[in-house]
Amino acid sequence: MMRVSITVAVLAACAALASAEARADEATADATSARPSARAEAAQAGDAQALFAAANRRYFEGDWAGAVESYAAIVERFEVEDPVLYHNLGNACFRSGAYGSAILYYRRAQKLEPDAPLSEALARNLDAARRTLQARYRASSDATLVYGDPTGVVYQVTHLVGETALALTFGLLWLGLCALLVLRRLRTEARWPGRTAVPVGVLVAIAGALLWGRIATDADQRVGVVVSSEAMLRDGKHEVAQGKSLPEGLEVRILDGDSGWTQVELAGGRRGWVESKDVKQI
Repeated sequence: MMRVSITVAVLAACAALASAEARADEATADATSARPSARAEAAQAGDAQALFAAANRRYFEGDWAGAVESYAAIVERFEVEDPVLYHNLGNACFRSGAYGSAILYYRRAQKLEPDAPLSEALARNLDAARRTLQARYRASSDATLVYGDPTGVVYQVTHLVGETALALTFGLLWLGLCALLVLRRLRTEARWPGRTAVPVGVLVAIAGALLWGRIATDADQRVGVVVSSEAMLRDGKHEVAQGKSLPEGLEVRILDGDSGWTQVELAGGRRGWVESKDVKQI
């Protein structure tokens, strides 16, 4: 998605989540102004601001479904990607009982690497949504819903650090290595630049490999969330194909698909087909 510049009023405190063990913290977003030369974009920004204000009003009035509709309209109509917006949308989904969708939007917000306070709020709210679903499935089937990571080891290792921090680390190490090599050429009598360049070069190689691996796995491994309580993992692309129920909120790896069906892989390696409306990509 592309970011659309929208003028957004500073958020009021996000209402507490309907969970006995977790609550949503306050989240604020600084206003961003549309470019004066882009009249069409400015008009879109005004519409988005009106939708945002309406969504906030509906949220605090307790109209959870209306808030979800308005927040989602900003995301879908204006192609806005913003962690605070996703956080609010996730909260509204949580309040309306759409826990799978709440997990989806919390995870989308986390992917955008928000600041520390919002990251902490997202982690708590995500945990609350998951525990709510775990309690539901444990009570209904005497089985515990386990949220396994459907991605591979390479993906997990390369995503231990945020992309921005990883890219910055690689850049600084690269500049440091170049400076050491220049010093080695200019100060031939000094040995420390050459000796120091060796471990720095190793660190540059490691950081570069992690950065390349992150970019490659982001393109190759798409992760989705089951957003329906009636989702079925089927052996084929047909409603009558044999299959089993998928827990709402479960994360899966997306392999292939079209507008009707999506092929997914579970954390345990099992593959199958799910109706596309029941699983959304993070």
